Amino acid sequence: MIKVGIYNHHWSTLGGGEVSAGSLAEELSRTHSVTLLGPHKPDVDTFKRHLNIDLSLCEFEQVSGDLEASETSENFDWFINHSFSSRAINRAPFGVFVVMFPGDPLRMRAKIKSMICRPLWHFFRSTGFKFDRLENSLRLHAHDLSWVDSYSKFFAISSYTKCWVSELWGCDCEILYPPPSRSVVGKEKEKIILSVGRFFQPEGRHSKKHLDLIKAFTSLDSALISDGWKLVLAGGCAEEDQDYLDEIREAAEGSAIEVVANISGSELEDLYSCASIYWHATGLGESPLTHPSRFEHFGISVVEAMTAGVIPVVFEKGGPAEIVQPGINGLHWENLNDLVDKTNHLILDSSWADSIRKNSIERSVDFDKRRYRNQLHELLDTF
Repeated sequence: MIKVGIYNHHWSTLGGGEVSAGSLAEELSRTHSVTLLGPHKPDVDTFKRHLNIDLSLCEFEQVSGDLEASETSENFDWFINHSFSSRAINRAPFGVFVVMFPGDPLRMRAKIKSMICRPLWHFFRSTGFKFDRLENSLRLHAHDLSWVDSYSKFFAISSYTKCWVSELWGCDCEILYPPPSRSVVGKEKEKIILSVGRFFQPEGRHSKKHLDLIKAFTSLDSALISDGWKLVLAGGCAEEDQDYLDEIREAAEGSAIEVVANISGSELEDLYSCASIYWHATGLGESPLTHPSRFEHFGISVVEAMTAGVIPVVFEKGGPAEIVQPGINGLHWENLNDLVDKTNHLILDSSWADSIRKNSIERSVDFDKRRYRNQLHELLDTF
């Protein structure tokens, strides 16, 4: 049986990256010997309860970071790196890197640091002495890309990611869209606008723009809010981000906005099933040229919403923009005024909304687990 090691530094985060990595591990564990690699062992029950992903057939081996992951990779037939921002060198006979996003273009300060560190790194390599951690630190600051050649194949989770992998790493990718962790049957729709995304401090990260969504909701037609429409912001929140969650709750206080954190998978499915409209705002106000990583890399929650017939209204750049075909199975928006106008229109034109809703369910099938399973095996069978 083929031995597969799957490396992810963030198993405990339970975000979109872990849905993708967990789905990969679940599928391969049916026919391969799979070991999960990372600093913290994923909780199998939590994965099943919150993400509907079964990791019970997987083993676990602790590795603290890229250096240990690289050393451990030689013990496997296949090494699959599914860790965001990793630069681990593959030492297995066959290596796959599943790329969430390759990072941002180097700014001037980083370019200067690279110019200084690159000759130092080459010097340490030439001496033959083993200073693994120092050498690895210099390699990272030198922004050396020789590690890319250690992998047999790269899979990008979206066309958006694929484009930037080509730009920043100079290599081509196959696209492997991650599947939604749940497919929800829609119920009778209620007057709910839903947005799902982790609550975390937004500085320097692909923020879910909760404060902007609150601002947009309070700008909706007042008659709609009086008629019972509400906004629900749902997502996980780690202990270290509690202050940010408190800030969101304070901003929502006194309005028809609910903020719900760390709810169970079944509670989230209930929200998807009865919500009418889905908002997604990651990337708003960010620069696509200097900080492309701050846009949504794919958008699993968008697909999950579409399975339940929740109409997606998404920011016009990044992964969600390739999921949603504007005017057919959802809408794109370019600024908050545009988001408000298009949402008002959707609510007031029920026949138009019903048509888009039907198409959104059909579109979600293009990203379901069956399609993912078939595509994954097609890509891997070539090796």
